[in-house]
Amino acid sequence: MKGKTPTDIGIPSCTKMLCNLLDQENDNGAALLSLVDRYIHHFGRRYCNLSFDEQQDIQQEVAINLLHHGESVRQNCSRAWVYTIVRNQCINHIRKRTCRSSIIKSTENYDAIASIVGKAPSLDHGLNVDVIDSIDCLQKVFDQIEAQETGKEDIAIYTQYAFGLSYLEISASSNRTVAAIGNRISILKKRLKKLIEEYC
Repeated sequence: MKGKTPTDIGIPSCTKMLCNLLDQENDNGAALLSLVDRYIHHFGRRYCNLSFDEQQDIQQEVAINLLHHGESVRQNCSRAWVYTIVRNQCINHIRKRTCRSSIIKSTENYDAIASIVGKAPSLDHGLNVDVIDSIDCLQKVFDQIEAQETGKEDIAIYTQYAFGLSYLEISASSNRTVAAIGNRISILKKRLKKLIEEYC
C-alpha cells in the first residue's frame, strides 16, 4: 500500500463544495478552490513546472469554468470532473505558453512520457517539441479512459492513488473492497501502459 500524504480525507463532498461556491454560502467555495489548488500543484509537479503566477492564472480560469458549468452538475459533482477541468486548463496553459515562445530550445534532451506514473519531462530549461507531444499524449490517454463506461470512476480512483491514498482509504471513499481497489488499479496500470504505447 502507498503511504499517506495530504489527501482528500476530511474534505466535504464535491457536491457540497460546489454548492458552497455557486451559492456563496458557508465557506463560499474555499474548500473546492483549495482542492483545485492541490490538483494544479499535483499536475505541475508530475507533468511540468508551473510558476506561482501560472498556477494563479490557471486557478482563476478553473474557477470561472466551475462557475459557468457548475449548475449543470450541481447535484452530481465528482472530484474526477474537477480534476478533468484542472487538467485541461493546465494543458491549455502549456500550449499557450509554447505558442508565445519565439525560440524552441533543442539543447536539452527531453524524454516523452514513458508512463503516466513516471516523472514527466521538465520545462526548466526551455520548451521542446517532445514536451508538447507528451502533453498531447496525456490528453489522448485520459480521453480514452474517460470514454469508457466506468471512465469517470476510474479517473477518480487513479487520481486518489496518484495522490498517495492507500487502497484502504480509496476503498472507504468509493464503497469498494480493498481487494477490488487493488485489482482495479492493477487493471488501470496495464490499460495506461497499453494506451501510451498506442497513442504515444
